[in-house]
Amino acid sequence: MEYEDDHQDLEEGSLLDRIKESPRTVSALIIILIVAAAIYAFSGDGQPTPEEIGLLDNEQVTEESKDKEEAMDDSEESDDGQSASATSAPTTTPKPVPQEKLMEQRDALPEASRTSDAFVEVAARGDGVTHLARRAATRYLTERQDISLSNEHRVYIEDYVKDHVGSQGLAVGESVTVPFSVMEEAVTRAQTLTPTQLQNLSQYTSSLG
Repeated sequence: MEYEDDHQDLEEGSLLDRIKESPRTVSALIIILIVAAAIYAFSGDGQPTPEEIGLLDNEQVTEESKDKEEAMDDSEESDDGQSASATSAPTTTPKPVPQEKLMEQRDALPEASRTSDAFVEVAARGDGVTHLARRAATRYLTERQDISLSNEHRVYIEDYVKDHVGSQGLAVGESVTVPFSVMEEAVTRAQTLTPTQLQNLSQYTSSLG
């Protein structure tokens, strides 16, 4: 019995010696232990796998992106609503000038001659083509009882007439011929102006009275 025990001790001692002397054997044992620990750690402990972790991250990013897109959509809808409200805001429609007032203004004008197809306006001191175009327009509108135009329309008409008659400087006593055909074209175009365009012209009506 003592011989067998000694023999067994010798065999165990030689196995440990071989393990200590063989680095490859030690490395293999360490790897086996690490693998076993990893398997234990991920088996049945309710922790997500690396693949599951990646999937969860992607789903979270997707949800966050959806939230941002919805917020942007809400903002755009709000902006569109405000823009629509601003666009649809009513503009003030200019009121037509009463025919009686036009007649009063015409009677206050200096005398002018006329031909069969035009007014002939004569420049006084300080007059330019615009002043003469305004006089001609006032005379013409008093003769057109079938139309009713605002001061904004009149501003457009006198400017249209001025552009077709000329913009040269005038000497005192110099005459300018304003054809009725040009006046008629100006009136026709003035009647096609939009409320917004008329509103923009309102800043120039103070001189018309």
